[in-house]
Amino acid sequence: MKSTQTFLVLVLATLALTACAAKLTQENLQKIHSGMTINEVKAILGSPTDVQSADMLGFRSTAFTYHTKTAEVKIVFLNDKVMSTEGEFK
Repeated sequence: MKSTQTFLVLVLATLALTACAAKLTQENLQKIHSGMTINEVKAILGSPTDVQSADMLGFRSTAFTYHTKTAEVKIVFLNDKVMSTEGEFK
């Protein structure tokens, strides 16, 4: 029973990662522009691989990193609005 549960968790995790990777395309990245909200970016690219946040002097900085076999992309937000995007596709 435990091995079946472990197998199902692995399958679901793989599907989730594949779904995220499918949204990270050059075309979708080009849709991201300054001023977009975090939720708008997630709607286009899906959930990031990694999120880092910091609060300083009344400003909130958040960085989303999307990492797949074919791409490494970073999107930086200031007060939950896109400030910059960087990265490349292999």
